[in-house]
Amino acid sequence: MADTINTQTEQKHTMEAPGTETPTFDEQSLRDELKEASQQFFSTLFRVGVHLALTPVSLLPEEPREHFVSAAREFTRGMTTLAHELADNVDKIVEEVGTDLEKDL
Repeated sequence: MADTINTQTEQKHTMEAPGTETPTFDEQSLRDELKEASQQFFSTLFRVGVHLALTPVSLLPEEPREHFVSAAREFTRGMTTLAHELADNVDKIVEEVGTDLEKDL
């Protein structure tokens, strides 16, 4: 019985396709480290891009700068509201199509 279990285990290992082996602890830790480093890199890159984009705004006098920042805030709020409304409308359309399909069946 033990021989058949060992034979089955050996066959299982030989039948695996190359590259589908489960990663070892070292490989997994390297992947996790790479993932974390890349997330940190792109986060930093994004912050630098935002800082560079806002550099001309920071050179403005205080009153026009505050006006520009509040206008940007209102624009961002409007865009998020638009996105939410579009998502709600798409949800309604999906529900309507789903009920129409159920009636047809």
